Amino acid sequence: MASPQGYVQRQQGAVAEAPSKVYQPATAAPAVSYTPTETNIPSKLYDKVPNLDLYKKLQDAEKQLDLLIAQKGLDFQSVQASSMQPNSMKRETGILRVFVYNTCENQPWQKNQSSVNESSNSDSSWTLRVEGRFIKDNGEKSETEDMKFSSFLSGISIEIVPNNEYPSLQGSQSNIIEWRNDADNNHAGNPQLKNGSPLWLFDGIDVKRQGVFPIKAKVAILAKDYTFKLLVSEEMAQFTGKREASQQELIYLIWQYVLFKKLFKKAEHYANVPAVSASSLSSQALGTQGDEETDLSVVQCDDILKGLLKVDAFKFKDLYQLIQPHLRPRQPIVIEYEVDTTRSTTLGDVVIDIPVELALSMSKIEKEIIDENKKAFESMSKSDELVQYLNQRISLGVVALQSANNRESFYRELSEDPVVFIKKWLESQSETLKALKSEEGFNEEEVRKAEYFKEHEQELRQKIDLMLGAQKM
Repeated sequence: MASPQGYVQRQQGAVAEAPSKVYQPATAAPAVSYTPTETNIPSKLYDKVPNLDLYKKLQDAEKQLDLLIAQKGLDFQSVQASSMQPNSMKRETGILRVFVYNTCENQPWQKNQSSVNESSNSDSSWTLRVEGRFIKDNGEKSETEDMKFSSFLSGISIEIVPNNEYPSLQGSQSNIIEWRNDADNNHAGNPQLKNGSPLWLFDGIDVKRQGVFPIKAKVAILAKDYTFKLLVSEEMAQFTGKREASQQELIYLIWQYVLFKKLFKKAEHYANVPAVSASSLSSQALGTQGDEETDLSVVQCDDILKGLLKVDAFKFKDLYQLIQPHLRPRQPIVIEYEVDTTRSTTLGDVVIDIPVELALSMSKIEKEIIDENKKAFESMSKSDELVQYLNQRISLGVVALQSANNRESFYRELSEDPVVFIKKWLESQSETLKALKSEEGFNEEEVRKAEYFKEHEQELRQKIDLMLGAQKM
């Protein structure tokens, strides 16, 4: 069998016989980047170069910073997930300004002032009007400016209080005019239009009656509420400092009060944290067996809670039922108004501002979140580019430092014993040249044995590295 050296010689001969003009493909070979990426300095240089320990401290600080960034990234994902919940989002707020006024037509005093050409047989009448418009808190223009007055209402009713001057209105069903927003109860495919449909939206509601005498009216307005808040009792209002609150808010406020006052019977089992992990409590401690002596959720009421909840002690899971007597439905705003027939209009006499919160627009919120994430991604991209640039500069510095160390070692060994060093250097260069030219022969019997590669592992690695560096492989 031919030796590897002979194989190489035959290969060289075959190349010599090949045509001098070889077809080259049109596509260029992909470019290979040889940019150094190593940022670690060899340990042997720390004793030679001063202040390298500062670089090591910088690397340790970078590892801690990477760990902190990873932790904050997980926290950011958690916050971002919770921010998508509607209850945690800030709603757009503003003022619903309501005007209640009346206008008069063909009143006796108006007929006396009118021209002779006007008809005098028209009946005297008055019109009671309730209208409103939304004013945003921050004063910025938005799509809410085009929303109708009825879009902010759950219902409105006008009751005309009859008197002796209007005998025809006594017992009449037309004395009460009521409108309710039934849009939430309507189905999209229902062809029958109800009050909540877009065709029934309005900026104001008019009530017209005939008459020349003043008359009283009651206007009840119930604004929409998207926060699930209810009216609380006087006792609960004094305890929480709120006139309106949701059931979740009341439970959370009582929870904070119990923790602050340490009213749990088994308070010593709780850690000094604002919440207790459910995983740290056994099923028996959670009250699954109904033993109040070992139940950690039993609260011993103080005088304030005893007067509020009317119990001496309670389990925290029963708090939802205990707060129900303190909740009331939201009451409408009632306006008492008297129609004035001595003036042509009373616009501006009765104006009421009602604070309202708008419904959340999920599409708008998602767009805002996408824009914020886009800005954060652009900022991170710029930071990543800067970090990559700095890492590249560090890698080039490490390469320059290693090159300087190699030159220092070369000249130092040369100065210590020039003859021996030159001899070893020439032998090394000869071995390198043989490896690059592939002129060194091999004994096939030795190469077939595994011991050969174990004994010459370091030598083979060096030659492979040389051939790779010279692009021979």
